Amino acid sequence: MAAFETAEGVGARVKRSVGTPGMWNPSPFLILDWATVERGAGFPTHPHRGMSTLTWVLDGTMQHEDFLGNKGVLGTGDAQWMTAGRGIVHSEMPLFPDDGPDTATSTSLQLWIDLPAAKKMVKPSYQDRKAASMGRAAWDGGSVTVVVGSVCGASGPIKPTGAEGMLFADFALERAGSEAWADVPAGHTAIVYVLSGTVKIGDTTLEAHHAAILSAGDAETGVLLTKPSGRKPSRVVLIAGKPLDQPVVQQGPFVVTSREAAAQAVKDFQSGRNGFEKAPGWVSEIGKTARPGGGRRRRD
Repeated sequence: MAAFETAEGVGARVKRSVGTPGMWNPSPFLILDWATVERGAGFPTHPHRGMSTLTWVLDGTMQHEDFLGNKGVLGTGDAQWMTAGRGIVHSEMPLFPDDGPDTATSTSLQLWIDLPAAKKMVKPSYQDRKAASMGRAAWDGGSVTVVVGSVCGASGPIKPTGAEGMLFADFALERAGSEAWADVPAGHTAIVYVLSGTVKIGDTTLEAHHAAILSAGDAETGVLLTKPSGRKPSRVVLIAGKPLDQPVVQQGPFVVTSREAAAQAVKDFQSGRNGFEKAPGWVSEIGKTARPGGGRRRRD
């Protein structure tokens, strides 16, 4: 399916695949957004509970800040795993040089991952990892950068809280006929998202910004990615994880397992309790760079 373009945050445009009616909550995954953000746009102050996010910066620079005092900067090729747990309020905004062009953009891929019920109220935490720390492997006609998990003999630096055994890897296929085989444990949910070029899986050819869920039968233990044609390299992200045997109730940025828990999350955020004690009145400094216009809805 083609990713659906929509407005998010303030002035940002995202192409969403996972989290749309055609690809709704393929456990443990909730949302997959490819986002391009211009100067004055971004994702200012907003909350989360009960889930994690993985942000992979494809080009440019993103900065983040939360109500606990955590802050940092991610450059091209860097990644961040954020576990919201019982509650986080934060901002994610692009960072540009003061003398840079107004047309500059920052591009990233963000994945939302459900937390197991037993870990939904854990303490919030972060893992920021630089591009140089990513796992890498190369072969004739292809290469892979591994952010989470292990594939093709390479392992990523991020240890996914509550999603042990997960895989997030960026494959590059250099020329027509180039191939990559990736092992995926039987029964795991596996998703491919094409960043550029075309990629063939079985009899299906996917173009840029198209995604597909792979069959998860007991006999399925991997996927063969092939570049069918074209001179420019193709890039495709492979994501895999073990499904969670639990209900998913998503109330905007809060992901829980019942309607009662969803109502409680909203109440806790509004009243500043149960993990949101520092939320009342907190406004991100970096979020103040957002200008009204474009998409006005928060990233939720």
